[in-house]
Amino acid sequence: MSELMPRDENADLSVVIANLSRSPETLARIADEVEREPLPSAVVEALPRTDPAALLLAARSAEGEGRSFEAAGLIGEALALDPDLEPARRDAAEYAACRTDPQRELADRAAHLFERLLVFLYRPARRHLVEELVARSVRVAEHALADLALFEHDVIGEFLDARGEWLREDEVKLLEAWRTTPSRLWEVVGVSGRRVTLDDGGQQVVLTDELLSGQALPGDLMLTRVLHDGTGPRVFGHPFKVDLARRGEMLALLADPVDPYAIAAFFRRPAGPASGATPTTAPPR
Repeated sequence: MSELMPRDENADLSVVIANLSRSPETLARIADEVEREPLPSAVVEALPRTDPAALLLAARSAEGEGRSFEAAGLIGEALALDPDLEPARRDAAEYAACRTDPQRELADRAAHLFERLLVFLYRPARRHLVEELVARSVRVAEHALADLALFEHDVIGEFLDARGEWLREDEVKLLEAWRTTPSRLWEVVGVSGRRVTLDDGGQQVVLTDELLSGQALPGDLMLTRVLHDGTGPRVFGHPFKVDLARRGEMLALLADPVDPYAIAAFFRRPAGPASGATPTTAPPR
């Protein structure tokens, strides 16, 4: 934690907050640090509740401990005092986006939920989960590595604990089902228009996916997680293409329990000279 934000409730926090408020950039940085390393409860209680910056820090501390509902209330108080406090405006928008339109079909809301999961993953408290995987792999694979971080570190479970009360019953059930869906190595066995048929050696699924159908070719191998969107199978994440010569190596890595760091490292190692392949993922969706 930066020395700019003491962790002692006996410090003169009003002076500290006043100093932080003079620099929006510094306040934003310290708020991120507080979310990564929440403040002791005594310090939070000592923060002046009439200052929007102090309320922001209290909110970030609550968010870092998985109490999003409490954090949202504190953010609302901060914005009531300073409607232009940018970090609070962003947080308020993120919290509001967790509440979906009940008139939309679950399949439409499913795509929105996956986006919310990624936003949650990239918050300061969890961003390191992706960065640690990227450090063992290649930067171009970051979008696909985010899927690994989401599922193999059970970020979905954290999301449900922190924000489940904002979700609808069918959304909670959908996310619970996603939590137990493994990543598999799929072979593309057919592409017809926007339809792609995948086979993992035990089952086949047919996806309707405009992006994937424009890139996949029969015989391709891809590591991805096929999720249900309430109406049928769907790929929300970013598939890894796997060299055919390394099929056995990848299948061994997918044996339970899955080590996301080993999978990340797999794509850093070059393929054998016979294939000449390089690690690739689908472009961002």
